[in-house]
Amino acid sequence: MTQALRDLLTEDEYSSARATTLDSFYTSPVIIDSIYTVLQNSGFEGGNILEPSMGIGNFFGRMPQEMQEQSRLFGVEIDSLTGRIAKQLYPEAHIDIKGFEKTSFKNGSFDVAVGNIPFGDFSLQYDRQSLKIHDYFFMQALDKVKDGGIVAFVTSKGTLDKRDSSFRRQLAEKADLIGAVRLPNTAFKTAGTEVTADIIFLQKRQSPPEKMPDWVNIGVNENGLPINQYFIDNPEMVLGEIVQGNKMYGRNDDTMCVPLENSSLSELLPEAVSKIH
Repeated sequence: MTQALRDLLTEDEYSSARATTLDSFYTSPVIIDSIYTVLQNSGFEGGNILEPSMGIGNFFGRMPQEMQEQSRLFGVEIDSLTGRIAKQLYPEAHIDIKGFEKTSFKNGSFDVAVGNIPFGDFSLQYDRQSLKIHDYFFMQALDKVKDGGIVAFVTSKGTLDKRDSSFRRQLAEKADLIGAVRLPNTAFKTAGTEVTADIIFLQKRQSPPEKMPDWVNIGVNENGLPINQYFIDNPEMVLGEIVQGNKMYGRNDDTMCVPLENSSLSELLPEAVSKIH
């Protein structure tokens, strides 16, 4: 495969890929495997699978073989170099090298959408409103999956913990929260960042609920810190300790999840996702 990439890329591109690209899109195998565990536990054996921000395709690479054999894979990657690497690694997949917002997938055409979606302080237009990039990916992915389809994304804790509940209400109009896991801020340390992230599992609804679910709200934990009500009701899904402050943004009015002493994500995460059905 190394030779195939050398043939595909120029020397400068290959050096750049080795130096940055392969690490910058890295998601720990234990995190990816946990998502597929939930899908398998839900009865999903195969179908149309979308990864809308695929990097070099680590989610495709970790997919259980039997699931991959019974699925059609579709990926999207905005970066040309990274997308070309993904195409070389997964020639059987349909991969678009463009922004997710520029794709032309039909609504309701996928069974599952998975991935580690981008987040940041920039926005995209969705249905005549401006949404932060991570919020956009959730709404667009829910449009693309079928009724009953699952969206399983790794995202920043902002999706579930932002004080303004309006976006979560939009999500709840379209989907049920099957479950979520809050990861410690060391989960992506190998990629050079300390960020508190969540794995979120949503199942698309046919119609809005009669009553808004509790997970659209923010509550206060036993230490008086704000956190999504789902995690207050399901504290075992928080794989660390919630403390005041946010290393990534240098803010003391926010919270982060720090790892517990003598704890291992490879032990805690499989146990947590086994509770999600």
